Amino acid sequence: MPSINTNISASLAVSNLNKTTDEMTSVLTAMSSGKSINSASDDAAGLAVYTSMSVDAAAWEQAGNNADVATAILETADGGLGETADVLERMYELASQAASGSVTDTERAYLEAEFTELQTQLDSIVESTTYFDTALLDGAYAESFLVAASNTANSSIAVTLATDATAAGLALDASTIATSADATTALAAIEAAVTTVSEARANVGALMSRFDFANGVIDTAQTNLEAAMGVYMDADIAQLSAEQTELGVKMDSAIQALSVSNENLEKLSRLMN
Repeated sequence: MPSINTNISASLAVSNLNKTTDEMTSVLTAMSSGKSINSASDDAAGLAVYTSMSVDAAAWEQAGNNADVATAILETADGGLGETADVLERMYELASQAASGSVTDTERAYLEAEFTELQTQLDSIVESTTYFDTALLDGAYAESFLVAASNTANSSIAVTLATDATAAGLALDASTIATSADATTALAAIEAAVTTVSEARANVGALMSRFDFANGVIDTAQTNLEAAMGVYMDADIAQLSAEQTELGVKMDSAIQALSVSNENLEKLSRLMN
């Protein structure tokens, strides 16, 4: 029975309008943010899974940064070893020339002067081949780089640069080419030093290759994880647009129903008076 004291139809219309308004707000928030979950109330379980994935994503990103840093360190070390190899090549040329009977002791003195400078240059290369003030060619560098999202037995790559590329480390600090005999002895020492440097560069190259493959694994993991995160978080704009249209119709209907209810109440009130 209609009552002027309790407008049930209007109350129901208001209740439906408020509910539809809340749903419309949620839809518009998702459309504007591009995210399907904007608060825990939207999908508590989904948000928990997404949060866990976000931690993994951050870990993978840092793993990629670690691999990039390691590669930069190895490239720096390889550059220094390349310069060292060039110096050794020139030292070998000087020693070979000094060992020959085609030069005099006077000329050997000139060759010895350059040879001595190059011995000093070997030390200079080691001093300047650093990464953030950390020496790379003094034979003491040893670090480990985490290249995965979790710290497991095989998730880190150890980088050890055990070659001391100083003149003393290459056993060339006492070498001289002042005489033919000394030059002949120096040639053998330089050949051994070249072998040592070549082996060091091969080790660096092998590590660089491993980090390249690690970067590939990291990129793949990040791509797959981002796709999985999108399943939980990315808003379906097409679906939201359809819901927006549907909710718009419901809001119009609720508003119209509320208006009709109020009009009917006014008519009933006039009739009863």
